[in-house]
Amino acid sequence: MHILMIEDTEAVCEMMEMFFENEGWKASFYHDGKEGLDAFLENQNKWGVVILDVNLPSMDGMQICRQIRQVNQNVPIVMLTARDSESDQVIGLEIGADDYVTKPFSNRELQARVKALLRRTELKVESQAESTSDSDI
Repeated sequence: MHILMIEDTEAVCEMMEMFFENEGWKASFYHDGKEGLDAFLENQNKWGVVILDVNLPSMDGMQICRQIRQVNQNVPIVMLTARDSESDQVIGLEIGADDYVTKPFSNRELQARVKALLRRTELKVESQAESTSDSDI
């Protein structure tokens, strides 16, 4: 699995890279919103999960989330941000994020949330495959 993490704080990326590696996950890190979105759009099927900060240079995470959802409804998106107001969380979830984690955060909690999203995504894919094969009968 390959994670796309768009986060402008390099220390957070360095820390998460170690945790991702321990899980056997590959990750690509972008510190600029536009560059991260371009990386996603370049190869949408490459990414198993997108982890997205809100406050980013050149383009904010809310805009990125909207644009990803316009082209891909399936990739799990986790917002990871210092914006912790209820209204920010609701907006993030309403525009297409699957989860919303506020900073400061626990690395283990973020990993657990990513794993939960992956389980749901795998179940959805399996269910769709079964219904497709059932319709062939």
